[in-house]
Amino acid sequence: MDLRKRSSSAASTPDKVFLEACDIYFRHCHNKPYGFFNAELFQQQAAKNQVPLHLRLALIATATRYSSRSQWRERKQSTIDSYARCSWELIVTSPNGFDDDDVTVIQALALLAVIDATAGRRRGAWVKIGMAVRISQDLQLMLEPGSGFSNMERDERRHLFWSLYLLDRFVGCSFQRPPAIQDSDCRLNLPTPHYSRNLVPYTTLKGLLDERNRDLSMRPGMFGISIALASVLGRTIKCMMNEADKIEAPWHLESAYRAICTDLEFLKELAVSNSPVLAAPGQARPPHEMQDRDREQIAHMVLSHTLYHLSHCILSHPYLLGLKMQSLSRSDMPPTWLEDTRATCLMHAGSVITVLVEAKAAGYMPVPSVYSYCILVASTIHALYLHSDDMAVGQSSAEYLKTSLEYLGEVSELWTYAQTMASALRSFAVQCGRYSDLLLRDEPLVDELTTTESAVLCSVIDYWAMMDPHNPVFDVAQPRTDGPLDLLDVGPGYLTPPTPGAVGAIPLEAAMSHSPGHKTSDLVDPDILIHYPVSIMSPMASEEGGSPAWDWDSELNAMID
Repeated sequence: MDLRKRSSSAASTPDKVFLEACDIYFRHCHNKPYGFFNAELFQQQAAKNQVPLHLRLALIATATRYSSRSQWRERKQSTIDSYARCSWELIVTSPNGFDDDDVTVIQALALLAVIDATAGRRRGAWVKIGMAVRISQDLQLMLEPGSGFSNMERDERRHLFWSLYLLDRFVGCSFQRPPAIQDSDCRLNLPTPHYSRNLVPYTTLKGLLDERNRDLSMRPGMFGISIALASVLGRTIKCMMNEADKIEAPWHLESAYRAICTDLEFLKELAVSNSPVLAAPGQARPPHEMQDRDREQIAHMVLSHTLYHLSHCILSHPYLLGLKMQSLSRSDMPPTWLEDTRATCLMHAGSVITVLVEAKAAGYMPVPSVYSYCILVASTIHALYLHSDDMAVGQSSAEYLKTSLEYLGEVSELWTYAQTMASALRSFAVQCGRYSDLLLRDEPLVDELTTTESAVLCSVIDYWAMMDPHNPVFDVAQPRTDGPLDLLDVGPGYLTPPTPGAVGAIPLEAAMSHSPGHKTSDLVDPDILIHYPVSIMSPMASEEGGSPAWDWDSELNAMID
């Protein structure tokens, strides 16, 4: 089949396969968190069959993951990969694929990058993200759109660029993987919520993070706050994982470490003040009456809280702190600074797990694949405390690990590499007796770690490394031991489902994170309690009593012919 000879508008009406794929995509993926499209503009183009073939193929490949159609349940990944390969071939072989002044190639590349990343094709994902970023810069998406674009086109370009920014920051959660987009180049306004577009002014990323203008009355919306937190996460990665030659004592007020902490606390407070308005008891709308904008707000609300806690986990991770402190004089370090910082780190690790697990238990299935990485990072911190002298702390950490393994096992139905992370977590946990002994003492002994042990500790906090099936963490697993690790025997069961009367509530608190025996830092208030109605995010159900709408043996030919 020569895709290059096929026209994107050969038929007068769009095919049923593509339209159903659109329904699935906009239900499960759009603005959760990536908003690659303006929904209204895209629907208009789809109805007129004006969506080019490379983008249709990429969107079907993406939507396939979330469909429950029985015809291809056993060959879901191969179906996804087939569509993705066809889309990629069209892009790279088109004589003018990179010359057209439209954004469809960027949109397709972004979708294909996510597919590659979650399938373990790391270099393919890296290349596609890089291409998408460079093309977006060539089209000047990092600048405010001109008056020649319609309102919907301006909205789409703004959301597309910032979604690329999120994707770029997420895959950059790694050692020696610099981001392709620099904050200083982003002069584009942040996306403003549809419901307040005419009520609040636009703001830029620089304006939102300007320490001279900290105003909690700002209303950038949850998407904008997520972007700002992703920016701070990028600075956290640079500070703790990619600046070995630039050593600043993190307890100094002028250090990058303290500046990041300050920004995180401001953005947390801003996220709380911008979160969806709470419904009065008994007045919450049932899930089927929720608007798309409500679901998208919830998606970014969950993302913003997750990024806040993840940044703190990386900022104060015992291994990364140990690396930093190797070359620092501790003569002026406050007496309780290290103890308080470790307690704060453990608290935030519990909060990451609590936010995502409770969101899922309330009926919201956290879709972004990056959440598996967030759970892993948090769980490795709890793994280090399995052997704590405080039995209550060790028991609490073991329970967190069990919950994390259940979560990863369940989302592996969507993201197969989540199971790889679960295996890595199990392998890591059985080695943590030695790591804990070296890292959790008053004088961390990082230099006593072997090369292999250092590689393992790096790999479990490196998103890029965890996409690699040859991760070193799998090669050094030790025999099982007795003790708290017995709690890691997790079966294929599910996390606690929502009770019938509470399906509309999503408590995002850190109640589980107050570990006995640890102090709470005055800088951090992890208690974020938000109740908001959410919809069940289960896959689109098959039609009962009728033939499935998608014929997965002939749909590709039917779409193109």
